[in-house]
Amino acid sequence: MPIDSASSYPATPDAVLALLTDEQFLRDRAAALGAQVQEVTVADTSTTARLAAPTAGIPPVFARFVGSSVSVVERSAWSPDGAGGHRSELDVQAEVFGRVVQVTGERRLLPDPAGTRSTVTGDATVDAPLIGRQAEGAVRELVAVVLRKEDELLRRRLG
Repeated sequence: MPIDSASSYPATPDAVLALLTDEQFLRDRAAALGAQVQEVTVADTSTTARLAAPTAGIPPVFARFVGSSVSVVERSAWSPDGAGGHRSELDVQAEVFGRVVQVTGERRLLPDPAGTRSTVTGDATVDAPLIGRQAEGAVRELVAVVLRKEDELLRRRLG
């Protein structure tokens, strides 16, 4: 089951992008998730966030392998899409006991009559024999939680 999420915001794609590339917004999003920020860098419309993300809520079968938190790196490099919006590759990585957990895909901010339509499409991969497929499902569920928290925070900020 791939990652496929969409939201709409009452603001222009440029206004939504300004928040998604704002250091304080990224720190606030991490706090809303209960994550500890290790580093946030913003350079124009490129961001890197290194977090210690809590593992509370993951299926018990995986919890014993990961501990109470996992180090996560999220990178984005937004560019104009040529149609009045913006796009960025979705790139989130973690390593658990030497196994790579990766979320890849695309994020888009599209002009919409009501403001902006935001889409996230992609997939999760976990390099773990035997439990990889189950773990990928758990990662997709965690991505959905992150996107819901981000959506709530964006809506509050955009008013």
